[in-house]
Amino acid sequence: MVNSDNKQHQIEIERSILSNHFVKNHLLEKDISVEKNAIDNNRVINFIKPTEKLRPDVQRVIEFNAKNQFQNIPFIPGRQNERPINQNENSINFLSKLERIVHIDLKGAPPQPHYFKRFIPFIKQFGATGILLEYEDMFPFEGRLAEARHGNAYSADDVNMIKSLAKQNGLKIIPLVQTYGHLEWLLKVKSFAHLREVSDFPQVITPCLEESYQVIFEMLDQVIKYHSDVTEFHVGCDEVYYKLAHEKCASMPNSHDFSQVFIQHLVKIATYVRSKIPNVKVIFWDDMMHGIEEQTLMQFKRQIEKLELQPMMWGYMENVETYFQPDLYVKYGNVFGKIWIASAYKGASGELATITSIKHHYLNHVSWIGVMKEKVSNKILDFIGIAFTGWSRYDHFLTLCDILPQAIPSLVFNLQVMQYGPLDDKKKQEITKMLGCSGQIPWDGVVNYPVRCNFPGHEVYEAMLPLQSLLQALKSDMEFAEKYVSPMNLEYAYLHKKRTTEVLERVQYTYSSMVDFKDRFIEACNTMFWPDVANEWLLVYFIPHFDPLYNMIARVKNLSSQKVWSPRPLPIKLKQYPKYF
Repeated sequence: MVNSDNKQHQIEIERSILSNHFVKNHLLEKDISVEKNAIDNNRVINFIKPTEKLRPDVQRVIEFNAKNQFQNIPFIPGRQNERPINQNENSINFLSKLERIVHIDLKGAPPQPHYFKRFIPFIKQFGATGILLEYEDMFPFEGRLAEARHGNAYSADDVNMIKSLAKQNGLKIIPLVQTYGHLEWLLKVKSFAHLREVSDFPQVITPCLEESYQVIFEMLDQVIKYHSDVTEFHVGCDEVYYKLAHEKCASMPNSHDFSQVFIQHLVKIATYVRSKIPNVKVIFWDDMMHGIEEQTLMQFKRQIEKLELQPMMWGYMENVETYFQPDLYVKYGNVFGKIWIASAYKGASGELATITSIKHHYLNHVSWIGVMKEKVSNKILDFIGIAFTGWSRYDHFLTLCDILPQAIPSLVFNLQVMQYGPLDDKKKQEITKMLGCSGQIPWDGVVNYPVRCNFPGHEVYEAMLPLQSLLQALKSDMEFAEKYVSPMNLEYAYLHKKRTTEVLERVQYTYSSMVDFKDRFIEACNTMFWPDVANEWLLVYFIPHFDPLYNMIARVKNLSSQKVWSPRPLPIKLKQYPKYF
């Protein structure tokens, strides 16, 4: 029997978890499918039918009419330092001229190809004009590059399907191929390790070996084969951590001047891309330009103009205005005339973020609007467009951060911000309805209530939300358990049987709820991801919390028949630790 204190504790857990049972029921019994033949571009589709089980092979088509329902979108009530700015006709006209490119980072939690059938029409309806497609190891590389390819890499047919979907929906594709830094996916492999700038670190390819360019050009050739009709091509080149450290660099011209080498590398890459796609504009990340003097850049101005090189200035902080030095914009204006900017809708609020902070990313976009208006009005430089970056990992070797379906509301809110300016409460509610959500979407990454939605990937979004409440309940239970079931008690079989019985009664509901969460999360992920995504996410964010509970229960159960104990002292032996590593 469970005593009254534990019954009350169970009720408190049920209240704190909130949406756990909803997630179970919604995923298994009330999944929403939209009839394909019910699409009408002039209205919101809401024909639904219940299905018995989530099926990843069922195609769901979600169509929205953003045209009539978003006029001058504006924020969540009672938030400080989040006041809308004046939305006059000039500001709306200014934003309407910008390209709005949604970045898809495939180096972490890449969706299965069928997901794009829902995702691409969806972002089009909310104002996207293109996709910045960062394949990394998910591209169907052939030849020697296939050795570094992801085991679930897209096929040629998958790439062509994505291209076709983008074209049907009027979205341009900008392929992104890293050509200097962030080549971990390739340089980690033994066959390419000798091309590293620093032999111990596979982040940066050295520009001091001609073979490096042979490999880079081979990557570019294979991607260009599928994207020969693009108008822009992104060649990466950010975060070059290691500079001219390879032994062969000493014999290179300008071997002590990284600025010259970097620009020459960029020009060489851009020249090659344009030899394959004439008149294509070559985009690159701007951060390595920060420390390069304007005078040095001016030496290459003719080549910059001829190659139509366009920096993409990235900043993911809440206050961009105070982060970059004003003379950086002046330098870019003098050298390039116009630039891209890159904000973030996910993957920029912490390496271990799980629930996307819409507030953080919203403030980032509002800040960028202020920067652009000021620079344009003062004729310092012009802006071509914005890439809404959505990072899946901070680095190829790092763990998953907030995955795509968790960030869909953030993406939609911020697409609207970049069309119509900052959001007021009324417009936020309108957007929430357009997302098919009932309940208040978590704005600052804290979940205190259940939410149901109907956007592409909502199954995963909803399945993730109960975790915060579950972990709070678990923390309370484990604090109680540690009073009576310490590591000493478990290791040396020295248990107080009455107290351990109370502990088991206390934790049993949390345990079953956590098992239920794990099962629901895996099932939801299987609707759009390969199995490795759920496994990795759970290993990082769930198992470290769950395993101590499981191990404690299993050990106590194994000792449940114990009736005699040894006299003290216990034979405790501490592990010997080295003084230094």
